[in-house]
Amino acid sequence: MRVKQPYPYGKIPTTKQAAFVGNLTKMAKKTDLFSELNSLRAEVRILKEQVATYTAHPPMPTDHPHIVRIKGVQGGEPIVRDVGVTVRGIVEMTRMGDTPQQIADAYEPYLSLAQVYDALSYYHDHPGEIEEYIRQHEAAGKEAMKLSREFLQRLKRNRKRRAPRSSKGRKNGK
Repeated sequence: MRVKQPYPYGKIPTTKQAAFVGNLTKMAKKTDLFSELNSLRAEVRILKEQVATYTAHPPMPTDHPHIVRIKGVQGGEPIVRDVGVTVRGIVEMTRMGDTPQQIADAYEPYLSLAQVYDALSYYHDHPGEIEEYIRQHEAAGKEAMKLSREFLQRLKRNRKRRAPRSSKGRKNGK
């Protein structure tokens, strides 16, 4: 006894249709592979750039074991070694209410709790320096917002200046 297989639209596909669906499936799998390959290529390119940066500008140690500076990386701000997260960023996350454990969890598996505490320790040893980075970062953010608002205002003015297109020359409204 033959059991009927459910097919879309209640029809059994022809050989050509089955081959077409099979080809579509293969193409989808290839597309997924190509997408993954391109993603990996981008990651490798970023890693090569980082290696080149480290070679040209080796990490400069600080008085904290997990904190370094690298010329050309994050503007030379102190960062967590091998992670690239700035001390400023960690301080700002704590100001927004995140606990050190939450910060470590957010960057897991790259950032350890010890590294978070070392970044906070660096801040408490060098508050003036980190506060200056925070002020600079906030000023840059405000400037970017100002420029964005100005751009949007210009865009709106330009749109208003454009005359609406007339329907003359079109037949039957098409």
